[in-house]
Amino acid sequence: MNMRQLQYFLAVASELNFTRASERVNIAQPALSAQIIALEEELGTPLFTREKRKVMLTPAGDILVEHAQRVLNSASAAIAAVRASGRGAKAHLMVGAIYTAIYCFLPSTLRLFKALAPNSDVSLQEMTIAQQIAALKEGAIEVGLVRGHIYDPSIVTELLYRELLVVAVPAGSEYDRPCPVELKDLATWPLIAVARGSASGRGYADRILDIFEEEDHKPTIAREAYDMHTSACLVAAGMGVAVVPAVMQLMKPIGIAWRPLVAQTPAVSLSLAWHKDRVPPLLEKWREAARDSANTLMSEHPELFLDASRRKTVMPSPLELEA
Repeated sequence: MNMRQLQYFLAVASELNFTRASERVNIAQPALSAQIIALEEELGTPLFTREKRKVMLTPAGDILVEHAQRVLNSASAAIAAVRASGRGAKAHLMVGAIYTAIYCFLPSTLRLFKALAPNSDVSLQEMTIAQQIAALKEGAIEVGLVRGHIYDPSIVTELLYRELLVVAVPAGSEYDRPCPVELKDLATWPLIAVARGSASGRGYADRILDIFEEEDHKPTIAREAYDMHTSACLVAAGMGVAVVPAVMQLMKPIGIAWRPLVAQTPAVSLSLAWHKDRVPPLLEKWREAARDSANTLMSEHPELFLDASRRKTVMPSPLELEA
């Protein structure tokens, strides 16, 4: 087994289609199939079921997805650290972050961090919350940007801000009107819901669905998306609406309009996370840069946030997601 085989395997696991996976990793489909067969033979078990044009992961394949991603994350972290040293950086910080943080929060944070630690370097990976938790435990990243707190005794979190939720609707559609949305009406619209993941603790998907449950409404889930990229794409394509963090408005995706919710809904948090037993030397400077960046973002766009004054560090304990 080698890293290239794991990359091929993850491509097929993601696409569940050998043709699309071969295009994704830029090799011929027969060669990709041969690599997967060789991997299955080495492991002694099928990783996929192949029925005509339908490809599905086996239970063994499901297990390998998680472990393969961890191996590749660790390898990427090692490569990044070595290259940073080659560029003359005296210190290196490995950071994982959710999608919205990369586009809306991290650019200013990275600029501030570079000013505080000019001889340092940062490697950055977009990762889900579940991937970040695993990577923090394995040392593949040193600090993460996650939603809420984490149900794990080894993880420390620090709240940066709480942002409001808005409804993303297809621009120009029947849902695109200049008025707030009643939750009872939203429950009848085709909702693109983020699929529940395997993160430790209550996740973003649960928090969104809780909004409906708390008001005794049942949402009409038309589709599920596994990440915010896909959710935004489906909304722009006119396939439904989505409840998303308000900061997504700053990204200005094409084809999407925004409507506030009438009800006072819970906000979603953005927090720093790190392992309690592996505190990186650059953590304090990173925390300082992140706090300053959060303060600037909240002062420039106060309408997007629930609160601009509450921030705390939470030592590991089974805490609920910030509301």
